[in-house]
Amino acid sequence: MKVDLAERDYAKKPLAAGELLELFAGHDPREFLNPKSPAFKNLGLNVKQLSAEQALKLMESEPRIIKRPLTVAGKKIVAGFDKDALRKAFT
Repeated sequence: MKVDLAERDYAKKPLAAGELLELFAGHDPREFLNPKSPAFKNLGLNVKQLSAEQALKLMESEPRIIKRPLTVAGKKIVAGFDKDALRKAFT
């Protein structure tokens, strides 16, 4: 199967609030935070204590806390390099 990919470095070109809302529609944005990243650790936050709205605002202001890469296939989003999840998303 051939797949066309659009690449975006959201550290250099951050996602705007509207883009984040559209991207994570139907998903819990907290699932796409990277609490192991230095940027997240520097904020001293706990994912479990954040609301979905707070997570989106944080992602907008500090895109380095978003898991990478994000692969979007239709309404499916895969965060990270999970080969099995990527295969499922594209089948």
